[in-house]
Amino acid sequence: MNASSFDPATAYLAAGFLYVIMPLAAWVVMGKSRTLAAGIWCGGSLSLGLASLLLSFRTPDMPGWVAFGVMNAFFYGGNLMHVVGLRMELGKRSTWPIALLVGVGMLGIQEFFRLGLESVVLRLSWVLLAMGTLFAWTAWLAWQVHKKESSSSARWLTQVYVFGALATLVRAARVLLGMSSTDPLGVNWDSVLTTSSLFVMSVFGSVAILGLYLERSTRRYVANEVAMRSQQTSQLLGQQIANLDRQRSMGELAGAMAHEMAQPLTVVTVELGLLRHEMRAVDDSRQSQVEQILAHIERVSNVLKGIRNFIRPAEPDFKPVNLLVVVQDVLQLLPAHERQDAADIQVRTDVLSPMVMGDSVQLSQVLLNVLRNAVQAQVPGKPVHIRIHVLAVDERLQVVVEDDGPGFSAQLLGSNDVAFSSTKKDGMGIGLAISRRIAVQHGGTLLWRNRAHGGGAQVVLDLPVWMVSKGKK
Repeated sequence: MNASSFDPATAYLAAGFLYVIMPLAAWVVMGKSRTLAAGIWCGGSLSLGLASLLLSFRTPDMPGWVAFGVMNAFFYGGNLMHVVGLRMELGKRSTWPIALLVGVGMLGIQEFFRLGLESVVLRLSWVLLAMGTLFAWTAWLAWQVHKKESSSSARWLTQVYVFGALATLVRAARVLLGMSSTDPLGVNWDSVLTTSSLFVMSVFGSVAILGLYLERSTRRYVANEVAMRSQQTSQLLGQQIANLDRQRSMGELAGAMAHEMAQPLTVVTVELGLLRHEMRAVDDSRQSQVEQILAHIERVSNVLKGIRNFIRPAEPDFKPVNLLVVVQDVLQLLPAHERQDAADIQVRTDVLSPMVMGDSVQLSQVLLNVLRNAVQAQVPGKPVHIRIHVLAVDERLQVVVEDDGPGFSAQLLGSNDVAFSSTKKDGMGIGLAISRRIAVQHGGTLLWRNRAHGGGAQVVLDLPVWMVSKGKK
């Protein structure tokens, strides 16, 4: 393309229509994202569009106050509205009085050059200089928005207006130096550059400002989602804390009750023991009733003891312990009627001396609880088979207890909190919780699951191997 084939009037007409259409389209697309600052920006673009349209229709017969006064007032006003809008976006105070003063001052100096000095060169140079300065001011404010919000749209807006400022200021210098025509509608490369900058600013400027508000809308949406999720998490955490507080309160209450009830139960046990001794010489027919009462009291005492141990467990007395010895001791501690309920209990080991550092009494309590659970959870009428396997895995020792009973319930397997959860109808559900706590105190774990093949339950007590001073097991 050469400059002679270019029609500046048509170019300004097209730029004027774009300056009118693009901000209106952007305003519609913004929807709920519209703000006062956005409205001022779009209003400024409409003002620039009207100025471009007036310039495209300018003829030698058009009155000077319209051709120069009104048209350039629209140009100055539109750019100043862009400046005010961006300042509002940056949270700065309104500068309407200053903007109005600046606009009137620019127009006054222009009219002084036009009417007072009657200098076309000074008038056009001044108009181009004022416009280029306003474009540069807009670019600088857009860059501040970019730095504040890390907005890619604001960065594009900066680049668009930097291009417009450079194109306008270059032409102002060329006009002042007599290197360019003083006719804005003249057919030359300066007109091509000026109108091209208007095209770029009318299209990409509106798109960039629309992108800025869409980015903000997206950030607000994301922030709202994060806040909502955070609120939900806080509520859930609050509920969990409230549950823990309730459990702690219940624990303290249970501990106090266990302490208060233990003393009168001890007195009742002693008195019933004396009564049983005296009744042997008087009435043997009541002997069995006293034995049953003592058995029930013993059961209640054991439950209270379990609650106390769960709430305030005793500190373990760590010593080298042979797990095989613990297993044999536990088998002797198993009540006779429960040993009878088990069809057989098999014990095997892969380790000659499975030594751990621990409290033999507490470890016996864990294994005894596991064995009693295996026996008591049997299917009625079907004797249970129990297998105990002691083995070494890496630097750990494991006691694996398996049975062929009904296994653990899905509720117990899927819960991390086993306190007060039991597989037995009359169970308190504190045995597993106490056993797991003991395992953790010994640097180990207590795991329970159902066997993959053949049915039944599997409980694994995993403990660290005790290392002697020479570094051997």
